[in-house]
Amino acid sequence: MKYLALIAALAFTGSAYATDCVECHEVNLEEHVEMEATLGTCNDCHGLADAHDVDMEMHSEELTITECADCHELSK
Repeated sequence: MKYLALIAALAFTGSAYATDCVECHEVNLEEHVEMEATLGTCNDCHGLADAHDVDMEMHSEELTITECADCHELSK
């Protein structure tokens, strides 16, 4: 039983870490900051919500690209 709890804890911890987007995507952070991009912009222009499950309890449409970059390693 303790192993099941350990596995569940590790799975939860792994899901709580932010994804490193630049592993798959090239993001021009400077350009997106200039246009004041938000998470809503990502959804509108790039269909982010179609390709990724974004936890909207942790995120809001108003998050700026700079805030996204802080957690998700958008610049190399």
